[in-house]
Amino acid sequence: MSQSPFATLRVALVGPFPPRAGELGEQAELLARLLAAEGAQVLRLSTDVPRVRAWRGIGLHLLPFVQVAQLLARLLTALPRCDVVHIYAASGWGFWLPALLALPLAKLARRRVVISYHGGLARAFSTRRWSWLLPLLRRADALAAPSAYGQALWQRDGLQVAWLPPLLDAAAPPIAERAGWPPLLLWCDELTERADPRTALEALALLRTAVPDARLLLAGSGPLAAQVQHWAAELQVAQAVAYRAALSPTQRRTALVTASVFWRSAQEDNLPQVLLEAAAAGTAIVATRVGGVPELVDDGVDGLLVAAGDAAALAQATARVLARPFLAASLTANARLSAERFTWPQVRNGLAQLYGMTPPDAVSDTAPDDLPARTEFLWSDPHRPMTGKG
Repeated sequence: MSQSPFATLRVALVGPFPPRAGELGEQAELLARLLAAEGAQVLRLSTDVPRVRAWRGIGLHLLPFVQVAQLLARLLTALPRCDVVHIYAASGWGFWLPALLALPLAKLARRRVVISYHGGLARAFSTRRWSWLLPLLRRADALAAPSAYGQALWQRDGLQVAWLPPLLDAAAPPIAERAGWPPLLLWCDELTERADPRTALEALALLRTAVPDARLLLAGSGPLAAQVQHWAAELQVAQAVAYRAALSPTQRRTALVTASVFWRSAQEDNLPQVLLEAAAAGTAIVATRVGGVPELVDDGVDGLLVAAGDAAALAQATARVLARPFLAASLTANARLSAERFTWPQVRNGLAQLYGMTPPDAVSDTAPDDLPARTEFLWSDPHRPMTGKG
């Protein structure tokens, strides 16, 4: 058996880590575990300071200063003991904190630097801040985005951006076959304008005219938290909505298995981890056609896609899934096959290339499109005839 390309490699991962809630932290932790399982020495350099965040009143004001001091100290300790610095970045402060500290210090120490950008606000952030971003990005040895959509946004002015998708945890418990499709819906995202929870609540109100028993678990936190409850009361669906500020990974998997339909109503998105988890869990996906979402969900094949902000279309697509068990079963079976592209065996060679461990022509820098045979049911467009792939 050949030795893993990551054996003996020393990697410093920079980003948020649990217990900080969020997909970016879960992705960083999952990669740390997978690399360690292949023999790599992994140093976790967390950008979060949960103790300070918990201080009432002054915690959020002090947090940026403490984050800078903590990350600086951790970098100075870790850089002599690593070969590669891999930065997990998001938008705003989630980019500037690790990039402005880790990138120049790592280059000064002559370490290879890889930046993975996972922000859902990729278009807005890159457009507004491109003149500031470009000098930093050019100093990195490798850049990666989780979707072809993200690649296209960042591949400007000569930048080369590889495809490094979000990882799906293949170690999660296997999913049992569903006995039925009750009208239980799950929505997981930030409570922000980007995520557009208002459209989800409007869709629920419309859906309940045809499916009165429909219920929604809305999980997320953010600046619209109070407004969301007001909207639910205004739309007369408050009694049909359950709220959770956050779900642990275990709770999220349980909710996905329990729900029949997973909603993603975002106005802008990249390729969210929770969408992969929904596909792997056998939960029917009904989402907006934005960002990198169509790279996982082929409309009418792996799920149903609607225009952003169209609550009526979201409700109608969901009603079709709930009314047609055969459609729901077909969509979810295909989605599970699509999700296999995001498991570690499919991603590890691309990561090895980013770490400078394989020849550039040994792996592709684009998402694979050779999927296992799937059945195509184009229910999303009633006027479009069904066709077969193969």
